[in-house]
Formats: sequence, C-alpha cells, structure tokens
Amino acid sequence: MNLSRSDRSARLDALAAQYALGTLSPRARSRMARIARADAVVARAIGAWEMRLSGLAEAMPGVTPSPRIWQGIQSRLGFAEPTPRRAPWWASLGLWRGLAFASFAVAFALAVTLFGPRAERPDEAIVAVLAGPDAKPVLVASADRGGRYLTVKAVAPVALAAGRALELWALPEGKDPRSLGLIPASGIGRVALTAPAGIVFQNIPALAVSLEPAGGSPTGKPTGAVLFSGGVQKLY
Repeated sequence: MNLSRSDRSARLDALAAQYALGTLSPRARSRMARIARADAVVARAIGAWEMRLSGLAEAMPGVTPSPRIWQGIQSRLGFAEPTPRRAPWWASLGLWRGLAFASFAVAFALAVTLFGPRAERPDEAIVAVLAGPDAKPVLVASADRGGRYLTVKAVAPVALAAGRALELWALPEGKDPRSLGLIPASGIGRVALTAPAGIVFQNIPALAVSLEPAGGSPTGKPTGAVLFSGGVQKLY
C-alpha cells in the first residue's frame, strides 16, 4: 500500500498514531517501520506523532501518592501488623484509582482523540499503561477490540532475580484478580485471551503486575509484591 498518496492521508495519520502509541501488532509495526525507512512522507508522519505524544507526556506533572495510600497497600499485602478480618488488597479497587500513574493512560488516550483525524480514527483499541510508585510508565499493554491477543511492551526493563517472574492480573471490580498469564521483563510479549479483548476487558477497570515464582502464582491469586498497575483505557 502506498501511504504517501494524498487520498490516503487519513489512513497514514491513523497508522502513524498507532505506531507511536505502540498499539500496532508486531507484524504491522515491522511493516510500518520498513515503509518509513524508504518513504520520507511516512517517516515524517510517524515523527510528528512521536513528538506530539512526547510533549504531552512531558507536560504531565509527577505526583507522589500520599503515605496513606502506600500504608493501605502494605497492609493489604501483609507487610503491616495483622488486623482481624483483613481484606486482600484487591478488595479495594479504589486504592488503585487514587494512584497518579493512571493519568499517563488517560494522556495517551486523549492524545489519540484530540490529534486523530475526524474522518478516520485509529483502529479501536484497548490500552493500559502500567507504572510503579514513582508514576513512571514501565509496561504498555494493548489489544485490538476484536483481537484475541494482548500485546505487552516493556518501555523500561525490569530487573528480576533468578526463579522469579512477572504475572499480569485483570482486576474486576468487587471480585478477585484473574490471571492473564506471565509477561516478559523486557521486550515485547503476547498474552492469549479467552475471548475478543472487547469482551475480556468489558468490566475490567485496571490491570496489575505481581512478582511471582518462575512458573506463576501457585494459588491462582497474587502471592508476591504488586510492582505495577494502571487503568484500562478503551479508545472507542
């Protein structure tokens, strides 16, 4: 496909936005990069979107969660003094909603909405930007609404000790976490979904990543420290 044609400018802008956002499938991303190396028009479109998103992310002020939030996390993870009938940390989803890193996912979603062409939006996607207590993005999870794979990209490498692994969890409101599978500490990984992403994440407001044994949680629930989490944003 010749994306440089004037009648395909909307399609080029949509693909460039997805490329910069990181929501293209690995194959489509490789194809787009290959085209950009040979086509200056495509390269400029990608560069323009990367500049837009970079500027938007830099404009977001860093916010440190209050001590009360982290005390609550420690308590729910069992790092504080035990109290009678203590609920697991995932029983209070409002805890995660108060963390500042959710603003990064909102920023990316707004970027696509504000800067995308009116005539043709990027393909419908689901995106979650996961970060730690410093509010810096570490992982980006994305999927096409009708796709059956979740792509997880590490934007910053995660140091793991031998015999440990990262496990991704969906956090349904008012219910126990549901494992989505193990994810890599660097590079790009794909997680198979049991149904189209639009259905799987229909009632999932947030995702989280915990530190688990090499084979994953032996109990079906998070057993290690929760390292990263973020809100699920639907770009449709």
